[in-house]
Amino acid sequence: MQILEFKSDKEYWAFRKQHIGASDASIIMGASKWKLSDGRTKTPYLLWEEKLGFEELKVNTAATQYGQRMEEPARQVYNEMKGEVFTPKAVKNAEFLYLMASLDGLNDSKTKCVEIKNPNEKDHELAKSGKIPPHYIPQVQMQLLVTGFDEMDYFSFHKGEGVIVTVKRDEEYIKKMIDKLRKFWDYVENLEAPPLTDDDYVKQDLQWQAYARELYLVKKEKRKLCYKEKELLQKLKSMCGHRNAYFGPYRLKRSISLGRVDYNSIPELLNVNLDDFRGEPKESWYLHKGDENGN
Repeated sequence: MQILEFKSDKEYWAFRKQHIGASDASIIMGASKWKLSDGRTKTPYLLWEEKLGFEELKVNTAATQYGQRMEEPARQVYNEMKGEVFTPKAVKNAEFLYLMASLDGLNDSKTKCVEIKNPNEKDHELAKSGKIPPHYIPQVQMQLLVTGFDEMDYFSFHKGEGVIVTVKRDEEYIKKMIDKLRKFWDYVENLEAPPLTDDDYVKQDLQWQAYARELYLVKKEKRKLCYKEKELLQKLKSMCGHRNAYFGPYRLKRSISLGRVDYNSIPELLNVNLDDFRGEPKESWYLHKGDENGN
């Protein structure tokens, strides 16, 4: 475990964008339904866009604002209950270099950490029964992965009441999580979008469906016309021996342009990161027709 130091919040967020954070794990594992400021649910696809800088996602809901305000008071209560001092620290994993965690508290001996939540009453009651809410399991297990600790505390603070739940390291769960985190990071590194979930779509009405059907039929007819175009062109080229030809008002002329450059075949560019020379990302839309469930 490596403890990280940042000179500014800007430097911290830039570093975090280049890594998978512990709170990201809940999104990648499909355990969270966290809402963004615009009402969308944060999905692996939106997280992928955020990591690549395609979109800036803001989470500034009333719940997040309350959690931020109450984190320090909750930490003070937790420190009193534990009888030692835990301070916020950002840490990085030595084995999985693309993983990091922002710990709400790490003790001075660097042997234990805590995740602090200011939850709703339902989640707090769950903590009082000795359990943590399912949507926080990936986050705490990833903190255990990054730190290498065998256990940590989950601290639920609600209406002045603090509850400590000791969370044990779950090797079986961590193994499954590592696989999913690696796959997600492969999507980031390869600029390949992860699969979409239902939360990545906005359900519309019958009018929208009518327009979609009309567009689908237009595109289908367009494909037929493109096939017919290629078929007729091939016939004309064969008849004229692939030479310029005419009859009446119609003229067929051959035109040659330079081929595309295969940058992968240029030895001098083998170690050059071409992403540094890319232009702005281009947006594309595709219409897919499935069954009533979108399959």
